[in-house]
Amino acid sequence: MSKALHRLTTPQCAWLCLLCLLVLANVGCQRRDEEIAGVSIPIPEKMTKNPDKSFVPIKGFEDGQVSYEGKVAPAEIFTFYQETMAAKGWQPNSWFAGQKNQIAYTKGNRVALIYYTPTPDGTTVLTIMVGTQYPPK
Repeated sequence: MSKALHRLTTPQCAWLCLLCLLVLANVGCQRRDEEIAGVSIPIPEKMTKNPDKSFVPIKGFEDGQVSYEGKVAPAEIFTFYQETMAAKGWQPNSWFAGQKNQIAYTKGNRVALIYYTPTPDGTTVLTIMVGTQYPPK
């Protein structure tokens, strides 16, 4: 195998490196997208839907609400959404800038609120609320 690698040309090495990077990127990107109120929102792979969770939605985010929980640190959730929402065209919104466990994003006239709370047992509860903003900003 090592002799075969030594015979690779520079373009072949470049393609091999690119292929490896693509595989690593796809493996490292552990997420799934779910539809919430007609909007595709990325969810960390380690989070599972909590269908029995009930809560009162925040005014402006009544279109859809979903709760998840899993063994994901709040800092990981923050970083996950900073990276994935921007990649999907969502813009961070400063509405909840003072809150350390909430991030709001806008895309067109849609608004998504990502709210996460750690629990004493080491899991984190993730709540996603989606609303419509009139007129769009």
